[in-house]
Amino acid sequence: MSIFGNMRAIKPVVIAIRQDARKVQINATWSRLNNDYKIGKKLGNNYLSLTEADLQTVRMMLKKEAGVDALNVSLEDLEGDRLAVAKKSRNEKLARFKTGDRIVMVASVSGQLQLASGVYSHPVGGSLSVPAKELHGLDTVILVENQAVMYAVHEYRWPNEVKHLPMLFRGSPQITPAAVTKALSGVKQIICFPDYDPQGWMNTLTARAHGIVVPSMSEIESIVFKEWDKPLDYAKQHVARGWLGRVDLPRVQDMLRRELALSQESMAGMELEFLAFESPGGFSSSVA
Repeated sequence: MSIFGNMRAIKPVVIAIRQDARKVQINATWSRLNNDYKIGKKLGNNYLSLTEADLQTVRMMLKKEAGVDALNVSLEDLEGDRLAVAKKSRNEKLARFKTGDRIVMVASVSGQLQLASGVYSHPVGGSLSVPAKELHGLDTVILVENQAVMYAVHEYRWPNEVKHLPMLFRGSPQITPAAVTKALSGVKQIICFPDYDPQGWMNTLTARAHGIVVPSMSEIESIVFKEWDKPLDYAKQHVARGWLGRVDLPRVQDMLRRELALSQESMAGMELEFLAFESPGGFSSSVA
């Protein structure tokens, strides 16, 4: 039986995802997600703590099972009627935009960015916070999973195919995923640079990316040899591992077979490769 069988189950999950909530009160839905899929960590008997990866996983589950993308559905849709503006309810507060709902973080290797309203610069080790609409009209951007990378793009050995592209941070409590969704709505295509783990691959494939940036196979061996990999992170990603088990991609199957979880931070200074997708979400035969 689906976890998301009715709006009563869907609505609190949508709200948590839209708010980037890191703590939620346990109800029947959150209890099932925790018990069956190991989503969240219990805080006493009444609350769960959630990570960014937890929220992303639940978003993908909700989209797959109920056809609801939490970052694109409105609270009015979930209510079934218009919310009364004057009514000072909890839902009205949820419907209000926060500053982070319209601002995204961008950076580039060169420090120069061509955005909708002009060319802008940032110093080495810096980034820019700009309105989401500044990315509208761009052909391609690199979607970066971890914020630390945004302040160190010059420390990565980007493949020639992508090193000139603007880089967009995927989101955090301050830079909300909702703002990133708005920015990407005006971008022709994305290339993902995630952690090299099940969650990162699932995020990339469900985002229908046109490509992915990954460490070379020799660098993967080096990271594992130096014990910079994260086996505990791999063990926690139950849902992503199950989802990827049906994905017939050699790199993915190799990662699952070797139980790999490599952080973006561990890839700094190492050789990176660009793997193009023949169609959004699928490998080109030239890089398989």
